[in-house]
Amino acid sequence: MGFHNMFSATLPRRALLGLALTTALTANATFAWADAITLKVAFSADYFMSSPDLAKKWFGEIRDGFEKANPDVKVELVPIQGGYDDFLTKLSLMYTDPGALPDVAEVPAPELGQWVASDLLAPLDDQLAKTDWWSQYVEPVKKEGTVDGKVYAVSQGVNTNALLYDKTIFAKANLPGDWKPKSWNDILDAARAIKKSDPNVWPLWVLTGTAQGTQGVVLGALNFMYGSSDPEFYNQKDDKWVVDGKGIREVLDFYRTASAEGLLAPASQILNANGPGIVAPFLPKHQIGITLGGNYVPQIWNNVICGPCWPEGVKDIGIAPLPTSQGQAPGTATAFSGWSMVMAKASPHPDLAWKLVNFMFQKDYALEVGNYGGLVPAIPAYVNEKAYIDFAPSTQKEFADLLPIAKSAPSNAGYKVWSFAIAQATETLVLHPDTSLDQAVKSMKDYVAGQLGDDKVEVRN
Repeated sequence: MGFHNMFSATLPRRALLGLALTTALTANATFAWADAITLKVAFSADYFMSSPDLAKKWFGEIRDGFEKANPDVKVELVPIQGGYDDFLTKLSLMYTDPGALPDVAEVPAPELGQWVASDLLAPLDDQLAKTDWWSQYVEPVKKEGTVDGKVYAVSQGVNTNALLYDKTIFAKANLPGDWKPKSWNDILDAARAIKKSDPNVWPLWVLTGTAQGTQGVVLGALNFMYGSSDPEFYNQKDDKWVVDGKGIREVLDFYRTASAEGLLAPASQILNANGPGIVAPFLPKHQIGITLGGNYVPQIWNNVICGPCWPEGVKDIGIAPLPTSQGQAPGTATAFSGWSMVMAKASPHPDLAWKLVNFMFQKDYALEVGNYGGLVPAIPAYVNEKAYIDFAPSTQKEFADLLPIAKSAPSNAGYKVWSFAIAQATETLVLHPDTSLDQAVKSMKDYVAGQLGDDKVEVRN
């Protein structure tokens, strides 16, 4: 007697029927799962959100909720490890591999143009027009995801930037507790007073450096560019990038002056590839007098993210909008950028992929990802939601109030080139403040012309 027959002979008939039924059900479930449509979702595992655990939590909730509502679909999460450039490189390689192609991906908005130029992303205008939430987005945020008149990316929210100042350090330097600088000279004067009162404190934290990619520029130099006396750096009509002009020289001179006078945080910090994410822990130590930072910085101190927890931050840190260079209208400035969801043009399941994207933008999920990622909601009404305000009650609304005057970077592929050029020029001035403005401007011009062609550069008087 074979093993199977011997086993059958020793079991009661009812048990055999139960075993057969269980086996059949298990097999059917296995076959059903094997037949399920799989949607791949790529996202930053440890760069974008305030902690890897929060990224895992949010995308896990999306997966579980969507699969429950769509039993015939399996959502495969593809977390991408590494810093900003690592993420971009790995995601770009996935788009060239049909077996790894993500149907849906989370991307930094300033990088959108390169994938659109390579014809990798699907336009979403028709689908968005049928939603009840897209019309509530503010126009500048809609524009951020638009390339050549078509929408390719849907913003999960944006970072606005302002000056965070340490009231304890200000008091030692005899600076006002309700500081509201009216010009860039006011910022430099405050930094000088801080340096004089305590040489161990870093007077001023402003990001720059090529290692941070476009993200570092939009959190650093681009804010100054938009606050300069000539903020235009892309001539859309002629498709030209400004490499010299009054505005650019004001920005470069600010970095050069701050560095030459020893007012900046150490270059090893503000040029660090992870510079955008490493600043928050320094503020509870009262190490930095003035920080040009995004709204995500004070969020990191709350009891959800706790990186570190700092309840005293509510009273110790003040917020002031970045002024324009000489106080000219509109008086304040900020760049903004965020992270967005996109769909692959080559997705074999475009209808389901869009259904998943739409699912992600339900109100509760949108508020949660904004909080976890340190973002201002793209829908103004959400700013007044308790879930948003209570996440960091002392700062959330102040950063959200900056959105009406905020500007995003251009979405086309050339921005990455111009962004690298100004990052390289400001980095050089931080490291070598004896570099002349003419030399810094020439390096920008040479780089942009070398990458895009002489016919793509513009000099403004």
